[in-house]
Amino acid sequence: MVKPFLIGTRNAAPHLYRGIGVLKKGGSIIDAVEATVSGIEESTESGNVGVGGSPNILGVIELDASIMDGATMKTGAVGCVSKYCHAISIARKVMDCTPHAFLVADGAHRFAKVMGFKELELHTERSKTLAKAMALDGYKSLPDDWPNKEYYVTAAQELNIHEWYKKLSDEHQGTTNVIGMDSEGNICVGVSTSGTSMKFPGRIGDSPIIGAGNYCDNRYGGVACTGRGELTIRRLTSRIIIKYMEDGLSMEKAIIKAFKELHALKDGSCQCIAVDKNGNTISANMTRASSHFYMDIDMTEPKERQGILVEPD
Repeated sequence: MVKPFLIGTRNAAPHLYRGIGVLKKGGSIIDAVEATVSGIEESTESGNVGVGGSPNILGVIELDASIMDGATMKTGAVGCVSKYCHAISIARKVMDCTPHAFLVADGAHRFAKVMGFKELELHTERSKTLAKAMALDGYKSLPDDWPNKEYYVTAAQELNIHEWYKKLSDEHQGTTNVIGMDSEGNICVGVSTSGTSMKFPGRIGDSPIIGAGNYCDNRYGGVACTGRGELTIRRLTSRIIIKYMEDGLSMEKAIIKAFKELHALKDGSCQCIAVDKNGNTISANMTRASSHFYMDIDMTEPKERQGILVEPD
């Protein structure tokens, strides 16, 4: 029998204790994952999740999140959330309280209001400073009344969007991934992000797309991705890793095979964390050494576990 545990990306590590606390009080693994991700969203330390996240080219912070239950295969996701901090909790409500799986923008805002969520200003001084610095580097000086929507629309029209995005996406992106397993083998995956910095308004990455940035099935395991979202959407990376495990590959070999296929696209990089049905954990990266953080109900602080680097052939 596996001890209930959580794993997460580096930005999740300081918040894993929240989910462990939920488990110790008898909460479900879904409750624990939601609580952990929620803590990251309300913290201003990450810089790319929740409050203080990375703004788009209009100076608006748009959040994406998803959650999946490996026991029932139910999912909930939201995209382009700009008025509320806890995108993961809104996604949980979509999963639990609606017949839908994915709500975006104004629809997600209306739903959040009905569910009793309180609107919150997502910008911090840091996020405003970041947006100015990035715009200065990529275009020209910002007007004093920033964010000025007319300015940003003009910038988007005049810039070569493909070159702008290529310059930013590998260095100015970030997602928080959390996976949990309880003593009965139930798995839950939660993902939350503000997406690539200075993205085009309305851009949705892989984080809220089940099968791309998030997937789990109690019979095999769970996976969550971060990195170039457009890349993992094209290959449905989280789902394909689980599929390879269904076909009999070990978790490590399944990830290596999936990442080799991403390398073949020659269009960005990806990282992931994963667990298998036996409670083994792993992390992987396409470009550098990787690690993830593990914490079970008997631990007082998370432990860093080294992962693998998957290089191209």
